[in-house]
Amino acid sequence: MLNESLTLPSGLVVPNRIAKAAMTENLADADNQPTGRHERLYRRWAEGGSGLLVTGNLMVDRRYLERSRNIVADRHLDVVRLSRVRQAAGQVPMIAQLNHPGRQTNRFIARTPVAPSASGAVPMMGLFGKPRALTAEEIEAIVAGFGTASALCEQAGLDGVQVHAAHGYLLAQFLSPHVNRRTDRWGGDVAGRAHALLAAVRAARSATGDGFTVSVKLNSSDFRHGGFTEDDAEEVVRLLVDEGIDLIEVSGGTYESPALFGIGLEGAGSKKEGSTKEGSTGEGPSTVKEAYFAAFAQRARRAAPGVPIMLTGGIRTRAAMQTLLGGGAVDLIGLARPLAIDPDLPRALLAGSDGVDLPSYTLPTVAGMAGESEWYETQIRRLGAGRDVDPQLHAIRAASGFVTGELVRGLREQGARRRLADRP
Repeated sequence: MLNESLTLPSGLVVPNRIAKAAMTENLADADNQPTGRHERLYRRWAEGGSGLLVTGNLMVDRRYLERSRNIVADRHLDVVRLSRVRQAAGQVPMIAQLNHPGRQTNRFIARTPVAPSASGAVPMMGLFGKPRALTAEEIEAIVAGFGTASALCEQAGLDGVQVHAAHGYLLAQFLSPHVNRRTDRWGGDVAGRAHALLAAVRAARSATGDGFTVSVKLNSSDFRHGGFTEDDAEEVVRLLVDEGIDLIEVSGGTYESPALFGIGLEGAGSKKEGSTKEGSTGEGPSTVKEAYFAAFAQRARRAAPGVPIMLTGGIRTRAAMQTLLGGGAVDLIGLARPLAIDPDLPRALLAGSDGVDLPSYTLPTVAGMAGESEWYETQIRRLGAGRDVDPQLHAIRAASGFVTGELVRGLREQGARRRLADRP
């Protein structure tokens, strides 16, 4: 089934069932514009055989970035340069992930990040400041930013966008009762907390033409007490169906509860070979010792019978991919980190290869997560520079490079970003 094509409701034809999921690239220039490094990177991934390419997050507000060198898709975006990135991918379908990090904006970029409600800082090595609550007018402007970004992506020739509502970023913060304590129309019950996401989807749809794909990345759960639950997620899926969404990608976790890295999951997959932990595909006794969020994919399928489901998180072997697709709950297999170290993996999987083993890390949880994340980001930068990956790179060295780079670039360019954001 990996070799079968898939047609989305928008009409976009995905030639096979392997999708390159979004990963932070951090390759933009000092003005947060696309560069030749993006072109080399996406040419490399396109040549690797993926049926769909989802970009790393493009920011909708340059004052609040996930990384200092994210591309920003606002009115200052150089559409011609983004179109060159699209052209580098050739005939492979490509959609742009659109995002606002909210309270997950590090303190080097913004001393005071924003969130649905005022709350404590994200507890991660002191990297994040205490956020202030957004005003209703600011929320409306952010929603409009998703529409602007979508229109610019369409102008650049991309096939669609993915509205990021997972991993603890702003739209996921709105969905979470742990973070969103608002009592106006942007908070309250699940429908109220989903209002920002639905408004962003509508903005993307209204700003683009027929045939342009609008998709959403959604957490199955925040994996924390008092947070966004699977019951909440199923209700949101139903709301997205009513909006005519073209694709839903299922993931999970936040920086505080990093299930997206397989940390702290009960009964979910493990990256370590030989683990006895198993994920569930809903097909009775499971043979899939991976696929962190496979159980929720079954619920999403029941809630959205006519909408394709993409599953990302911990999927590593061809056997697991075939089982997930064969079970009927999953239509696309999302691969992220494996493609940072082996961009040719999709082509190999389609030809019958078994999968890929990822490096393991023994650093303490928080430091290990930061080092591991930056390890893969460093490999992406190497691919963007036209170089081979470096499997011997130490995680501590990668993590220190992240802190140093964000400190220097973030603080140095903070004022310039704000001045440009305020310019007509």
